[in-house]
Amino acid sequence: MAQKILIVEDDPDQAALLDRFLSQWGYQTQVAPDGPDALEMMGTYDPDLVLLDLYLPQLPGLEVLKVIRSDNQRPVSIPVFIMSADDSDEIRIVGMSTGASDFIKKPIQLADLSMRIQQSLELLSYRRKIHELNQRLEGDKQRLLRYFSRDIVEKILSDEIPSELGGKTLEASVMFYDVRGSTTIAEQIGPQKYAEFISDLFARIMDLIFEHQGSVNELLGDGILATFGCPDPTGRDASNAVEAARAIRKLMRKYNESYLPAELQEQGVRYGMGIATGKIFAGNIGSYQRLKYAVMGDPVNTAARIQDLTKEKSVDLLIDENTANGLDPTVGVTLSGDYVLRGKKGAVKVFEVSET
Repeated sequence: MAQKILIVEDDPDQAALLDRFLSQWGYQTQVAPDGPDALEMMGTYDPDLVLLDLYLPQLPGLEVLKVIRSDNQRPVSIPVFIMSADDSDEIRIVGMSTGASDFIKKPIQLADLSMRIQQSLELLSYRRKIHELNQRLEGDKQRLLRYFSRDIVEKILSDEIPSELGGKTLEASVMFYDVRGSTTIAEQIGPQKYAEFISDLFARIMDLIFEHQGSVNELLGDGILATFGCPDPTGRDASNAVEAARAIRKLMRKYNESYLPAELQEQGVRYGMGIATGKIFAGNIGSYQRLKYAVMGDPVNTAARIQDLTKEKSVDLLIDENTANGLDPTVGVTLSGDYVLRGKKGAVKVFEVSET
């Protein structure tokens, strides 16, 4: 598609010369004889470049230029060349400081004009491609922000965290959050309302996880698998995980009081959380066509089993010994007991966490 040039020139002979010359070079052209017509054509014609005479009837060229540059609807500003027989330093400085891309002295040297137009339009094309790539990057960033905290997303996009297959073993804390009786809830309020309810609840919980430097690795239908210190350890990941769990605990109280669907207000929503800390594998698995960022290892299984244990103990949060050892002394924890968890050979010390 031919690139479009708007010629703003009140001298009909000069306008006709430019129109004929640029058309021969394959550009699509339109001519505006004055400032008001030029501004109207900016919207209807949508040019890629403007040749703007400095001295125009009704509205001076510099005023037209100011209006063009004040248009915030264009994601990428287009080049505007001002044309004048007066090429004094003052005129050039005023024109360029107002937003002109180039200054063309009259009488115009057509060969020189052609070269400058070509260079400016090539630059415009590059800038538009950069804008498109930035838009795509921003879209990718917003999708990543659904699963990772902002600082981790920045590291992923800057390649500090690789996107290739493979990963690494690191120390991290793993949290499982589970909504109790989700099948009954879905039957009670219907699939549409259940989808709206769980989406709203999970969005609030995920925000709290991100606030505490965590990542959401999986949404499990009625649960969430989150990690702290993965893929980037912070040195206080157990504390971040427990603080996030406490924040979720407060959220659930408020949610049950204020945000539940009418059908659930009498019974409320019950939930459980389990946290375990230790060495896990974190990285990309699958194939080059389809990658999945996954976490695997004993702490993942332990966190899931501890979360299951909250049902038997009728509590909302349990943590393992490694997590308890990583907390500040001011955090109140009490030993719940030693439990043999499914898939584990020996007993695991499990702790409850105080409200404050």
